[in-house]
Amino acid sequence: MPSVTSAVPAMVGHRGARGEAPENTLAGFLLAVEAGVKAIELDVRMSADGQLIVLHDSHVDRTTWHSGKARQFTQSELGLLDARRNTPGWHSPVGIPTLAEVVENCPDWMGFQFEVKGGDDRRYQNRLAHNLRRLIDERRMHDRVVVTSSDTGFLRMMGTQAPDVMRGYVCEYRYLQPTRRTAALGCRWLIAHYSLVTPRLMERARRRGLHVSVWTVNDLNEAERLASLGVDSIITDFPTSFMAHFSRRESRQRR
Repeated sequence: MPSVTSAVPAMVGHRGARGEAPENTLAGFLLAVEAGVKAIELDVRMSADGQLIVLHDSHVDRTTWHSGKARQFTQSELGLLDARRNTPGWHSPVGIPTLAEVVENCPDWMGFQFEVKGGDDRRYQNRLAHNLRRLIDERRMHDRVVVTSSDTGFLRMMGTQAPDVMRGYVCEYRYLQPTRRTAALGCRWLIAHYSLVTPRLMERARRRGLHVSVWTVNDLNEAERLASLGVDSIITDFPTSFMAHFSRRESRQRR
């Protein structure tokens, strides 16, 4: 059995606060801020007019009452859609925000994981990488942003375009050799599915100097297991309850 560490991992709001508010919306991000998280994970895509927008799926069908690919809508059109479809009972309409809007509405100390999905053509991804680099440069966010993806081609592209921007490899399966591939890509962060995290993986990650961020953890017992292994951060849909739990844990340890 691993020894229990007294360190508390950083809590990261998954798509803002996906279990508590409409995902990837300003309302969700502000709720995560109120919960006290120091970092937020979100998904970045591009609109028809080349603006960086925050949306997990390639289509708008699941989170809005419209249908079609996100890249077929302009940024202003996406902002007018009501993105609370999968959050029954949410009190007021919320649009699909731009990445710039999210950054502007969060505190200037907030950390971010900007995840970019794979599956799009290289021309699209090249433009997205260029726009991401420009936003990070203009807002001088290099010390609080990591660009993540499971798409190794995109991560290499981002590394070429913006070698000074931190990158993270998102990995779900053990056969993909998480720590080895992360290091081979030149990434400093491993964004690992919680099922992958064992004492052996953590040992390998530490040997390679990797930051280990774990997704998506919604069970407090699992979170405690991961904390005992020394993960650096835990991505959760429920930042309010997780922050409260680990705050109580710290208070008990200080007594």
